[in-house]
Amino acid sequence: MSASAGVRGRVGAAALTDAGIGLVVTALLLAGLARPGFPLLRDWVATPSPPLSDAALGLGESAARAVPQEIAMVWASRTLDAVGLPIWPLTGLLTAIFCVWLAVAAGALVRQVMPVLGGAGGVDAAGSAGSAGSARAAGAAGSARIAGSAVWIRLPAVVGAVWNPFVVERLLQGHWSLLAGVAAVMTMPVFLARADPGDLRAPNGPIRARKSVENAHSGRASRAGRGAGGARGGLRIAGACAALAIAGLTPTGWVLAVIAAAVALICADVSPGRRAWAGARARAAVALAATAAVTALPWLLATALASGAGPAGGAGPAGGGGPAGAAATGVAAFAARAEPGIGTLGSVVGLGGIWNSQAVPPSRATWWAAAALVLLLLVWALAARGLWRSRHLPAVRATIPTAILTWFLVTLAATGPGIALLDALVGTVPGAGLLRDTQKFVALALPATVLALAFATRALATRLRPIGAAIAVTAIAIAAVPDAPRVLWGQLRPVTFGSGWAEVAAIVDGQPGDLLVLPAGSFRSTPLWADGRAVLDPAPRLLDTRVLVPGDLVVGGAGQAAVTGEGDRARRATEALMRGEDPQVLASMGIRWVLDERTSAGPRGESARTLTAEDAPRETTTTTIFSNPELTLYELPPPAGANLPDAAGLTTESSADEIASTWKNTLSEASAAPASGAARGVVLAAHALWLIVLVASIALATVHVRAGRVDRNS
Repeated sequence: MSASAGVRGRVGAAALTDAGIGLVVTALLLAGLARPGFPLLRDWVATPSPPLSDAALGLGESAARAVPQEIAMVWASRTLDAVGLPIWPLTGLLTAIFCVWLAVAAGALVRQVMPVLGGAGGVDAAGSAGSAGSARAAGAAGSARIAGSAVWIRLPAVVGAVWNPFVVERLLQGHWSLLAGVAAVMTMPVFLARADPGDLRAPNGPIRARKSVENAHSGRASRAGRGAGGARGGLRIAGACAALAIAGLTPTGWVLAVIAAAVALICADVSPGRRAWAGARARAAVALAATAAVTALPWLLATALASGAGPAGGAGPAGGGGPAGAAATGVAAFAARAEPGIGTLGSVVGLGGIWNSQAVPPSRATWWAAAALVLLLLVWALAARGLWRSRHLPAVRATIPTAILTWFLVTLAATGPGIALLDALVGTVPGAGLLRDTQKFVALALPATVLALAFATRALATRLRPIGAAIAVTAIAIAAVPDAPRVLWGQLRPVTFGSGWAEVAAIVDGQPGDLLVLPAGSFRSTPLWADGRAVLDPAPRLLDTRVLVPGDLVVGGAGQAAVTGEGDRARRATEALMRGEDPQVLASMGIRWVLDERTSAGPRGESARTLTAEDAPRETTTTTIFSNPELTLYELPPPAGANLPDAAGLTTESSADEIASTWKNTLSEASAAPASGAARGVVLAAHALWLIVLVASIALATVHVRAGRVDRNS
């Protein structure tokens, strides 16, 4: 076996070790999701039968924030159901995969900056500390310690990549799919921020490392290395494209991955004599640009074709919508939040500061946040010397400056001038609403934090045994949010939907007319779900009909300004229902159904006047179609002037068919027209193309892995 093959074998074993550590950490954090049921917490809404609706395609009134995620869940759910597998573990399993991916990528990033052959003190086996002979002597003297300490040097970084305030708070907010984008951010420097694929890195510079490699390898070994390097170069490009495609589950994840990929490519080493990698970088840029364009098509086309697109500020994913002003666009409400005693800057440096105080673990809402920040700053102080000495390495150049810039910009966006600037941007540029939740971009600082944990461990290992240094720094990483397992166990409590939902779905699915939901608002608070914590209404993900949701959000509880959603028609219809208007007023807006989620707390206004007018004439009477302790479904009469069927001599089924036909023939296209078949077809084709690119890039990466193995064995 060649030396190169031996190195690759150790790298593979190290990756498996990192995956095992990540799996243990993930199991501790996500243990609650192993309980049967569907996760329901804030924005995390999993359902047993998500419909292929206009809303799922991003063609409803609300912005395409979860595209192509929603259609991916539809396809995955139907596939699992077709083969007889349970659907409830789907989102929890994907979340666990993303967390393990994040851990493996963190370990790979550390190995890239501090190679497996390098010692705890920073001596590189390629000979960066001196001649090849001195390197061999150093290797002979410390090989046992090097081999035994490598995993300990990586341990805090691998644990800290998953167990940190950012990941925990995003899980509590329900942003499970965003973790794909976070993992892609960690992956891009590994694949792209490097020099010639055949080179080894050394703390004293890539040129010296390259010369050492050239002196150490010749003849057939050198030719084999170049062949394997070509395969590895193709693997890195294909892997980066696959990471970008997976991150594209959501628009924000796509943005994070694109930024990380661009920075990594810019920082790749293309110094004189590295023409091969310069060409590879150009090929990578073209491949990634093409992948980015294709994977953005689902939400770009949905935004362009959506019949309910709002004004310029609201168009596009996460657009502000509504009237101008920071309250309307949501910029102020979604700015990073200052934690106790450390301000906004301290919060984002500590990877915390999510805007929703209800999604913050108790430990981050007390003085402990300040103590955790002090400990993290101590880590950065220990790591500073090693990071400075490694500043020439592409991965370090791609991560440390990015983290510093991220901290500055996210903090600036939470100040008065920053809010005003971002508000103007969101209010005038279509799609700029993607930027309003600025704390999401703290994910770009996570790779730098991971490297700091590793360098601090290596520095401390010169004073302690490697295992002791690893335990100490890992404890600091965990101390940033020590109550994470308990809080996630308590809040990520899967639920089982009542049978009434299936009965309501059997009535309304595929029928003409839109549906309003009570109580008013986009979120639900019921003891049946998440112990009464806020949950995004699951009705749009359970019912195959157009569910009108205004999308308005009140951040921070009573007394706070509402963030206006994009659903203008939904808002007008809801306000009419709250006023207790005549059923014909709602019917003229295309509203046929009203679903009262009876166990949910929230405003219902004077809706009873609209829904219980039993003494009104038949043509203006609201009918109770279904009712149980959890749900009541009302059907409004068809719009005025419609020819109602004569009840005499009609069966229940034929009467229902006649009424449905009446609704279909009398609905106003201006108020209730669904997305056209052409629009649905175009957006579905974009989703299919995204899936094809994802599968193809993963398959291509697999081919390159096999090719690399063949080259090493030949």
